Amino acid sequence: MTPPSYDDPESIQREEARQELIGRGGKGGHGTEAYTVIGVVVALVAVAIAIESIDSWAQWVVLGAICLTVIGFMIALSPNRRGY
Repeated sequence: MTPPSYDDPESIQREEARQELIGRGGKGGHGTEAYTVIGVVVALVAVAIAIESIDSWAQWVVLGAICLTVIGFMIALSPNRRGY
């Protein structure tokens, strides 16, 4: 990708940077499969630990609130989100 020139509008520069960041800027995202597998394994281990160690409904409510907060942050910080 060539560096942006000063006569390009700011929105074009921002969109090119966004496309490059999310992996559509010429290169394929072949390394993401390893991160996905590692993430799934870590999530399964975390679920197993939670099932074994949580023993009251209040702890499940707190865990649910934490999970919903993390999902909200993921949505808010998503590079595919158009609300800028």
